[in-house]
Amino acid sequence: MSNRSEAGDARTVVVLGPRTRLGQQVVRQALAAGAEVVAVARHERDEKALSDSPATVVRIEELGRLAPGPVRVLVCAMGPVQSGDRVATADVERDLAAVDSLLAGATAAEVVLVSSVLALAPKADRRHYGGWKCLVEDRLTELAEAHGARLAVLYPGRLVEGERRGPRNLLGTRYLRLGSLVVNRQLGTSHRVVGLDARLWLLARGAQVAAGAISGSGGLAARHN
Repeated sequence: MSNRSEAGDARTVVVLGPRTRLGQQVVRQALAAGAEVVAVARHERDEKALSDSPATVVRIEELGRLAPGPVRVLVCAMGPVQSGDRVATADVERDLAAVDSLLAGATAAEVVLVSSVLALAPKADRRHYGGWKCLVEDRLTELAEAHGARLAVLYPGRLVEGERRGPRNLLGTRYLRLGSLVVNRQLGTSHRVVGLDARLWLLARGAQVAAGAISGSGGLAARHN
C-alpha cells in the first residue's frame, strides 16, 4: 500500500513545537483522539518543561529511531515563533534533518505545517519572519516529495483564546479550532488560509500590492525609479 493511502491511518502523531499554545492544544486533542503522541524536545530546556507532559517526550536527535510505521508529523513551530524572533540557521537545519530521518523510516506519512498568513504577502517589517516561514515550507515540501509523504499547509491569522472577548478576537481563530483542524481533519495535500481575519488581511494586502504596482509607488516600478 502506498504512503498516500496509508497516512490517514497513522496512530503515531509527532508534534514539533509542543510547548507553544497551539502545540499544547494539539497534544491534548491528539491524545483524546486515541493517538500515540510524541512531543519533540529540541534541547534540555524543552525536556525539563515537558517533564509533566502526558505525551511521550523524545529529543529531536532521536526522532529517526522511532519504530517504523505510519506517522503524522504536526509542525506547530519551526523557525521563528514570533515576528521579531531571530533564528539560528543551524537549529532549523537540525530540525529539518530530524524530520527527514523520521520520514525515511515511516511506512506512510502526512505532514501538517502551521505557518502564518504573513508568509503569503509580508510587509517590509515582517519580511524576515515571512521569509523564514516560506523557507521552512519549501524545505518541508522537498522532504515530503522525496519520501512520498503528503503535505498540508495552514495559514492562520491571529490566534486567540476562546474565553477572550472583543471585536478583534471575534475575527481571529481560536486555538481550540485550529488544533481540531490540525489533529482531526484528513487534509491531504492542500494549502488553506484559516480565519476570517487572515482572509480579510490577505485581500487588503493584495489590493495594496496591486495598487502600488499600477501607480508605480511600489513593487518593481518603485525599485527601478
